[in-house]
Amino acid sequence: MSSDKFSWENIDGSEVTVDEIEASFRKVMDKAREAEKAYAEESGRRRTRLIRRICACAAAAVVLMMIPVGIHLYNSSQETALMAMQEADAQRGEILSITLPDGSLVTLNAGSTLKYPEEFGKERVVELSGEAFFEVVSSERNPFIVKTSDICVTAHGTSFNVSAYPEDRMAGATLCTGCISVEHSGSQKAGLKPGQTYILDRTTGAATVRQTSAEDLTAWKDGHICIISQPVDKVFRMMERKFDVNIHLTTDRYEKAVLTAKFINGESLDEMLSAVCHLVPGMEYSKEGKDIYIR
Repeated sequence: MSSDKFSWENIDGSEVTVDEIEASFRKVMDKAREAEKAYAEESGRRRTRLIRRICACAAAAVVLMMIPVGIHLYNSSQETALMAMQEADAQRGEILSITLPDGSLVTLNAGSTLKYPEEFGKERVVELSGEAFFEVVSSERNPFIVKTSDICVTAHGTSFNVSAYPEDRMAGATLCTGCISVEHSGSQKAGLKPGQTYILDRTTGAATVRQTSAEDLTAWKDGHICIISQPVDKVFRMMERKFDVNIHLTTDRYEKAVLTAKFINGESLDEMLSAVCHLVPGMEYSKEGKDIYIR
């Protein structure tokens, strides 16, 4: 056969019907779709295998990450368990002495509560409600922290007084020896020098540092009461705690009365009440058991 018999010009398609052409076209398209599907399935299998490998690696990474986290949580729970809190309560009419786990000494005033751990960690933290005098064992690496509902006092080794009775308008800290810093509600820390007192007015939130007599402000630990420009209602609260009585102000005539006095000779309740009534003109009192009425 000559080659020109197979040239495009010599092909005779007159005997091929339209239906045959469409059938052939469908077969070609079906083959193409099958090939495309097979390719897609293979690609999908490869993609699935890849995703599975990635997930396996990620899971392994998560497990490896969780191991140290689990160890940390376990150690934290162990540390928390070891640091069970103790509570010391000085009842009204009593002054209580406590030795803390680090050897620091605390004198707790009447009507006060101190919470502290069985063992101290990196920070020696105690919680106080009321008043206490602290003699802290020195440690530069382990700060000693006293937390109250209003103020936070930080020391490393020193002696100081903290007063934070819930019912009092004022809360404060007085430094006797060494150095401390005091702050409240995220405020800037105030550093104190011996003989200075940090005073927080709970009503206004205002804080001041004043030069005071540390000896007078800590006289309570020796059974004395030193009153320096204090409102009369606070003086009566001090007497309530010292003698375990209830004092009732039956009049508002003495709201603005301010007292300064020292009771350092073992005075009885009656002697103190008589002295206050002598200092405040017109004041009288009567007693009915543990209840005292001021009129």
